[in-house]
Amino acid sequence: ATPRTLFRTPFVDLGLVPEAGSSLLAPRILGRQGAFALLGLGEGFSAERANAAGLIYDVVAEDALEGAVLAAANDIAAKPPQALKIARDLMREPREELVARIKVESEHFRERLKSDEARAALTSFMTRKKAS
Repeated sequence: ATPRTLFRTPFVDLGLVPEAGSSLLAPRILGRQGAFALLGLGEGFSAERANAAGLIYDVVAEDALEGAVLAAANDIAAKPPQALKIARDLMREPREELVARIKVESEHFRERLKSDEARAALTSFMTRKKAS
């Protein structure tokens, strides 16, 4: 990320709920209050704050971003793929718990997409975008 990067998750603002296991993982990484600020309030996290929380790997100058990303991608591509996959999998959360949470989130997310709240929030968002 660059110093200008801002991370946001506007789920609730759109009448939706967190997804992709974020309701399980964010509190573990950010604590309950930090997770609620990100997922519930939709507050933005600066690159520095995301880096300090371990959400991202590094913050680099804007003019260095592409080079840093390509260098990291080349480093990863040069690794033995099976060993890298196993190492990555060993560092991840227990799959069963995460998969179960994603399933629950998905059910809520699907229901929320059909809700009057989500419809109104998404319509308002699209109306603002067209006016811009």
